[in-house]
Amino acid sequence: MIRRLLVLNGLASTAVAFHHAAAYGFAALFNWTNAYRDVAVPNYDMLGSPAYYYLLGVRLLIGSYGIPAFLLVSGFYAAFAADSNGQMPWNIISTRVKKFIAPFLLWTVLFFVMQRSLPRGLDDILKTYYYIPLIIQFYFLSPWLGPLAKKHWPIFLLVTFFIQFGIDAAGYLRALGVDSLLVRTIVNLTPIWFFPTRIFFFALGMVIGFHRKLFGNWLTRYRFALLAALILFAVSSFVEYLWVDQANGPQWLGPSFIGVFRTLYAVTFSLVLLGFEKTKLPLEKQLSDIGMVSLGIYLVNTPAIYVTSTLIYKFAPWMLGQQILYQPIVTAAGLFIPLLLLRLFRQPPLKRFSTLIFG
Repeated sequence: MIRRLLVLNGLASTAVAFHHAAAYGFAALFNWTNAYRDVAVPNYDMLGSPAYYYLLGVRLLIGSYGIPAFLLVSGFYAAFAADSNGQMPWNIISTRVKKFIAPFLLWTVLFFVMQRSLPRGLDDILKTYYYIPLIIQFYFLSPWLGPLAKKHWPIFLLVTFFIQFGIDAAGYLRALGVDSLLVRTIVNLTPIWFFPTRIFFFALGMVIGFHRKLFGNWLTRYRFALLAALILFAVSSFVEYLWVDQANGPQWLGPSFIGVFRTLYAVTFSLVLLGFEKTKLPLEKQLSDIGMVSLGIYLVNTPAIYVTSTLIYKFAPWMLGQQILYQPIVTAAGLFIPLLLLRLFRQPPLKRFSTLIFG
């Protein structure tokens, strides 16, 4: 299972590159349209076009499982590092948290320098690379979460599921135009970087980590049922998004809506991959290698895509309207530029800076 988790981490890293590239694709379609057409922006003429549905598909079906998979894998390794009581020792927590702080600060500062803007508050700072604040919080909570995941895992999973589901439900209702005090309060008190918003993914990883044999057997036995569920959730994610977008009114819903089926799809994707553990995947070794440097790819991919998109905007703006060309370029930049930088920083004399920059 551990080797398959590295593959999952590699797929998640690749998914993050696709996810962010698609975000810039939407920007090219709607917000930068005046760079290649004589129109005012934002312009939504391309809503419903093949390019729009491709980008939506990437966000719903590829980008959805990236951060959930990262958190599931992190929860598994938190359980793997725990003592006999299910608690991760504080010295291990301290070592892992310190690993994140310098790269987070460095790349967050670089992000705002590249954007030529200042953060408006703490939320702007923490949401830029929100996986890192999330995982730091989960590591600090792991001495209390671990024993629950080990000894009372059914109720632990149920409670964490309802916590996350309740938060997602509030966002769902807000997207549908429900603006009650309760909905506003839940949404405002649970930014994306705050641990309750993603607690089920980490909790599931911990439970699987503590009960590897039980869940390994279960996932193998029901792998085809899980695969069928994955396909169902994939189709339902599209239907749900289009329905909520229509119910939302004339204004476009945007690419970041988290629906019920999108979350179910994200969780099921990881479970299917673990269930088919003995099935060899194409490029499995390469994905495992990518999985070992997933943090570096996560940190570098957004600046890489931003720089590539800026160059295209300046020197080849016509390409912004040709997603069939634009998307492969920015997606490749989001994956291969980080890999090239990571390889460069493995060589002396840069090697001594690698941990500081990439974690």
